[in-house]
Amino acid sequence: MGKRKGRILMIDDEQDLLDLSAILLRREGLEVATCAGGKAALSLLNNEEFDLILLDLRMPGLDGLGFLELFKKQQRREEVVILTAYADVESAVKAVKLGAYGYLSKPFDTGEVLAHLDRILELRALRAENEALRREQRGEFSSLVGRSESMRQLYQLIEDVAPTPVTVLIRGESGTGKELVANAIHSTSDRASKPFVRCNCAALSPGVMESELFGHVKGAFTGAVRGRVGRFAEADGGSLFLDEIGDLETNMQIRLLRVLQEGEFEPVGSTQTRKVDVRLITATHQDLEALIDEGTFREDLYYRINALTLEIPPLRERMSDLLLLCAFFINRYNGVLGKHIEGFTSEALQCLEEYNWPGNVRELENAIMRAMTVAKGDEIKLEHLPPSFADGMEQVYGDEDAYYDIPQQLFHEAREQFERIFLRRALERTNGNVSQTAAAIKLTRRNLQRKIKQYEIGGKQFVDKEA
Repeated sequence: MGKRKGRILMIDDEQDLLDLSAILLRREGLEVATCAGGKAALSLLNNEEFDLILLDLRMPGLDGLGFLELFKKQQRREEVVILTAYADVESAVKAVKLGAYGYLSKPFDTGEVLAHLDRILELRALRAENEALRREQRGEFSSLVGRSESMRQLYQLIEDVAPTPVTVLIRGESGTGKELVANAIHSTSDRASKPFVRCNCAALSPGVMESELFGHVKGAFTGAVRGRVGRFAEADGGSLFLDEIGDLETNMQIRLLRVLQEGEFEPVGSTQTRKVDVRLITATHQDLEALIDEGTFREDLYYRINALTLEIPPLRERMSDLLLLCAFFINRYNGVLGKHIEGFTSEALQCLEEYNWPGNVRELENAIMRAMTVAKGDEIKLEHLPPSFADGMEQVYGDEDAYYDIPQQLFHEAREQFERIFLRRALERTNGNVSQTAAAIKLTRRNLQRKIKQYEIGGKQFVDKEA
């Protein structure tokens, strides 16, 4: 068996239990130290560091709660899990309120201890990553790249909002870097030394989301063989980033609203209320106002999360940053791939500059990584780029006569002309069915109706036709 990472300190007045538990945990490859009481443990901690402390509540002299109070005043990095053989839930909950990570009933299962340890080490690695990001900042914000006017305005807003406690809503298309902006807000705030916890609302089913955000106690539902700490508890003192907030189902919106209003929640299956201090940052690529009109997003929650909105511009609206972004990704993947790419041929660069970038910065990063993977020399050539790039440009400019004058138009006029043609054709494919068209092009029905009116496409027949 490979050596498992982690150092554990066990504090208990039952020597037999200490000896047996130490043997079982050492078999897992862990380093284990034991102490027969709270005072001896405090003395040991003056010279030693651990990852996890397993603490008995009922001990003569300095008991578990007394130890925990003194321990927390020292602002140590170790996490404490309470052990109790008396099903003393009230004392265990009090210990959690004093700062314990969680509690287990004796005799404990080794697997439960390992699960707690893995989670703690994962949290610690996340905190170290955030601290490293802050140290790497040199007048910029984490991995945000750009010198365009729109990005400079974004940097200024981040700088203005970071020191405040207000909730922030980040809006932008997929691939624009909403998580990077959230991380920048956290890492330049006074919460930077505390956890930055992420959760993608679109990636989890409604049945899982409640436990993911608020945690659960052992036995709360079928399969809950052990308790777990939710994202809100993990983020206590720090920031919680909820990506794709528009995908949160209605019941969870109500629970989230309560946490924002009262700063407290109950884990699934528990009647014990837990207080938390969390700065919430949310993000979406959806039209939340349209979701409110449709009745799928609560208006009161919208105003709670939208104390300040940050808009991230799509890549096509800050093309002056393209070369800077290319240099950033080339430098990153030269190290990852062991390459020595220096730049692009003129044909490849022209293709990048003419492409519309529907996938934004994420698409650019993927394209450069792919090109660098197949490139043999020190330049990225046109043939190394995804074939769809060049093909897409030919389709845009060669498909319809109405496009011939786009290069001579103002940008907003060209965009309106493209949208008018695109929407007219999409509606023709569904014989004017607005609901089917909206679903096919990934637009809300209300937004499509607005654009039909704006561009005077087809008249009233399209606006009123239902699925």
